[in-house]
Amino acid sequence: METIEIKVSEYYDSRRYYAFMPETVFDALEVAFFDGRDTALVSKAAFDEMQKELGK
Repeated sequence: METIEIKVSEYYDSRRYYAFMPETVFDALEVAFFDGRDTALVSKAAFDEMQKELGK
């Protein structure tokens, strides 16, 4: 599985993404947030899916 690193503050702190965010992306961001990390590793395919939905 290909992964990418995304900023927690950019996506977890912004509720506007929640409706489009796959559960795996949300879960990875949540774990990173509670661990105090600035970034999270997420599936590139799941992230791309979210971006596609946002573009509608």
